[in-house]
Amino acid sequence: MALNMTSKQPTSVLFLCTANSARSLMAEALFRQFAGDDFKVASAGTEPTRPEPEALAALGTLGVETGGLHSKALDEINLNSFDYVISLCDRARTECQTLCGDQHFIAWDFPDPVVSKQADAFKKTAHELSERIKMLLLILRKKSDRPQLFDAPHEFFKILADPLRLQMILMLQHHGELCVCQFVDATGMSQPKVSRHLAQLREYGLLADRKDQRWVYYRINPALQDWMATIIKTTATYHASLIPQQIKDIDNGCV
Repeated sequence: MALNMTSKQPTSVLFLCTANSARSLMAEALFRQFAGDDFKVASAGTEPTRPEPEALAALGTLGVETGGLHSKALDEINLNSFDYVISLCDRARTECQTLCGDQHFIAWDFPDPVVSKQADAFKKTAHELSERIKMLLLILRKKSDRPQLFDAPHEFFKILADPLRLQMILMLQHHGELCVCQFVDATGMSQPKVSRHLAQLREYGLLADRKDQRWVYYRINPALQDWMATIIKTTATYHASLIPQQIKDIDNGCV
């Protein structure tokens, strides 16, 4: 019998946290809502309890389907059947990362809304998870010959090793969002050179962009693994001299 060479298994993603009651359940529901048939998703906990009513209510405010959501033990899940495993708390990262063999392990550390004193903690968590998952899906869906940072973390350090790219990344870390003309004015680089670097950084998955009329604005991809974001933030803090003064002056209202 001839094999169907066009068939393709959906990319599978597993979200993990300790109780599987709020963050990971919310991530499962949001991912399922946004992903479609090209992906399959599940969630589990190292010490599962039960769904938090406020977590389900927060999903409801975003119009996300919550039917069938329930807390599951990690023991019920076959880790080897997932392409990506994403931890949502530091404890789950510590306990589970060594269990993941060839899977791509991603660590996102979201504050626990269950213990938060903020009145809108669950809604805030749902919104932040929604934004990060949307960016993750853009990366996973993108066809590219370049290795993605999620699959080849050594590429991340190659990017930081280039002085011009490092400076541009630190500029974005400092200001949040910049357009091509602001990079050109602050660095003195030509517009084609700046655009080429930005396109490559976006292709790797390090940057995200948005279009506002005729301008394109760039920012660091919020779906980056937390260890990558921490390295960028720490570098910007301890090597602020690499950030052009013109970018710092934007925050001070000088330009």
